[in-house]
Amino acid sequence: MGTNAHYKLPSPDACYIDASELPKLLRPKNLPNRHGVKRMVQEGFMIRQSLIQDGKIIIPPGGLIHFENGGEYYGPLNGEPCVIAGEEAVWIEQEEALVVKKDFFIPFGGRPVPLGEEGTIALTPFYLTDSYFGETAGIFKYVFANGHPAWDKGIVMGKSAYGVPQNRVSDGYAEEGMNTPPPIQYFGNPYNASHSTYLIVDDYGPKGAQIKEAGGPEIHWFKVSYDPAVIVDQMKVGQTLAVKDYLLKVLSCDKTLGMARVAWLDSQENILAEKTLGPLTPDSYKVKNFIHHNRAIRDSLSLEYENVRVQLNTKYDSPLIGTGPTNIVGENGKLIPADQVREINTIQQDGVDLVIYTHVEKIILREPWDKDPRFVVQTHYL
Repeated sequence: MGTNAHYKLPSPDACYIDASELPKLLRPKNLPNRHGVKRMVQEGFMIRQSLIQDGKIIIPPGGLIHFENGGEYYGPLNGEPCVIAGEEAVWIEQEEALVVKKDFFIPFGGRPVPLGEEGTIALTPFYLTDSYFGETAGIFKYVFANGHPAWDKGIVMGKSAYGVPQNRVSDGYAEEGMNTPPPIQYFGNPYNASHSTYLIVDDYGPKGAQIKEAGGPEIHWFKVSYDPAVIVDQMKVGQTLAVKDYLLKVLSCDKTLGMARVAWLDSQENILAEKTLGPLTPDSYKVKNFIHHNRAIRDSLSLEYENVRVQLNTKYDSPLIGTGPTNIVGENGKLIPADQVREINTIQQDGVDLVIYTHVEKIILREPWDKDPRFVVQTHYL
C-alpha cells in the first residue's frame, strides 16, 4: 500500500453499510432549490487504502473521505441545496479552472499523475493496442482525487486513414499550471466539462506514455451560505432594505435592456459597492442552462460585498440532463412542467426581483478547511 490514497478507491472486498442502516444524519434528504425543484441530497463516509499496523488502523493521507451529493451540478443561480458535514447549505458560486501539465511520463500500472498539485484531477493510461488497423492506439482516463473515474480520451499514434496526430488538436494554446478562467479554446460549450479535456501524446508503448501536454477541468473554490435566501419581489427604485449590518438599495431599473443598478450601503447610507446587474433577457435562456454554467454571465448578475451577496432572481429553471419530468411550483401552488416555464418579469421599469444571501462562506479547495483545519476540501468538477 502507498502512503497516499488520492486517486484510489476502496478495496473491492471492503465493508459496505447500506444507506438504510446509516445514522439519521447521513440518510438522504429531498430538499428543494429556490424554485421548488427537489433534489436528492445525501452524504456519507468512505475509508480507503487503510491497513492494520501494531494493532491500530492506519488511514493514509486522503484516505478518510466525507462526500456529499447535492443539487450544485444544476447551477448556482438556482439556489441549489447541499449538505456539508451534516449542515444544510445553499450552493452559491464556484470558480472553474483548466489544469495543464506538460512533458511528463505516465507508467502503466503506476499511480495516476496529477495535472496540478496533489488532489487536482489526474491522468492514467487505461488501454493499449498495437493492432488497430496497423496503428498504435490507446485509451487514457481522467481520475478525480477521490478515485472516481472521469472522462476517457482515445488516441491514435501516427497519421493514417483512421486517425490524425494529437498535436493537431490544441498545440500551443495553454500555459502550464492552473489557468482561470479556462482558455475558451478548450470548451465545446461552457457547461460540459468533458469538452474541456485534451491530450497531446509524444509516444506510447507497453511501459507507459510520454505526454507532451494534457489539460483537464478543476474547481478553485466554491461559496455556500447556511442561511436561507432572502427573496425580494419587485423592490422599487430608491427603496432600501436592511440586510444584517448593511443596507441594500436599488438605484435604477431598465426593463428594455434587462438591467438594474444596485448598491450596498453602510448604516449612514454611504455607498460601499455598486454595480449594474444584467442584462437578463429571454435571450439569456436560449441555450439550456447556459446562464447557470457560464461564469461571466453569473458575475454580471450578482454583487458581493464582504459576506453578503445580491443577485437577480432568475426564475427560469430546467433540468440539465435526464428524461424524467422536473417540476416547479407556480404562484397558485400547482406544479408547472419545467419545459413550460418562462422568464417572468424579473425587471420592470420601477422595480426588480432580487435574491439575497447572508453569511456567504468561501471554501478554497486543497487548503485546510477553516471550520476544522484537520480536513482539506476536494470536489469533482461540477
